[in-house]
Amino acid sequence: MRYLRQREGDDRSRETQANLCEVCDHEIGGNLFHQFEEGERIIKQYLGVRYDISEEAMRESFRRREVWDYPLPAIREALLNALIHRDYFNNTVQTQVKIFDDHIRFHNPGHLPEGVTIDMILKEHYSYHRNPKVADIFYRAGLVERYGSGIERIITAFRSAGMPVPTFVSSPLGFTLTMRMDMLNESSLRKMELNERQILAVERVKVEGSITSGAYQSLTGVSAATAFRDLKALVDRGILEQVSPSRRNTRYVLRERPS
Repeated sequence: MRYLRQREGDDRSRETQANLCEVCDHEIGGNLFHQFEEGERIIKQYLGVRYDISEEAMRESFRRREVWDYPLPAIREALLNALIHRDYFNNTVQTQVKIFDDHIRFHNPGHLPEGVTIDMILKEHYSYHRNPKVADIFYRAGLVERYGSGIERIITAFRSAGMPVPTFVSSPLGFTLTMRMDMLNESSLRKMELNERQILAVERVKVEGSITSGAYQSLTGVSAATAFRDLKALVDRGILEQVSPSRRNTRYVLRERPS
């Protein structure tokens, strides 16, 4: 398993990376349990963490609450999925975890089998085991809660944190999971001088994936004209984008940012 810490836009060869102080390259071998534990440790050392000392946090555990750049349960699930589902017959490509300034990319050799799509995994909770014995070992060790629930748990962790849902891509080159840091948190949105309605709408989109003008009106209690102006302003600012053909059926989603 290979872990790279890279600055945004820096996707150079290994030989070039060795000469860059901002790029750290870790390669992990050993048994799969060691790879899992060491992988989590390495990723955490490159993530930011802040501390919530609010009354609610202290009431829960009588100590400050750690808030990481990414939900740690999702990081663990992504590592488990990478180890359980990789194609171990492909010795030419390693499992790679690339940590950028604003996103993490997990790439695993071993694409989905023919006939199985990303939508099937997301909507139907399709359970596929490339390596059933490996999956069983992690299950018996108590690291897998139930078969086929890994991606569902990753999505749930991000939604619970109010963060954008990760993206999943399967290609002939393998399976890629991309987690994005929340660059549109409440503090950032306020610095953009958005009004309270717009902030509330962006937070809703991060959790539910999209919003319509009608939903915006129900959420904020404004007229259709005001909803249109508010949403258009979010589009003009590059925060949201429209994804349907007609104004009546328009949905607004977070604008895609380049990987």
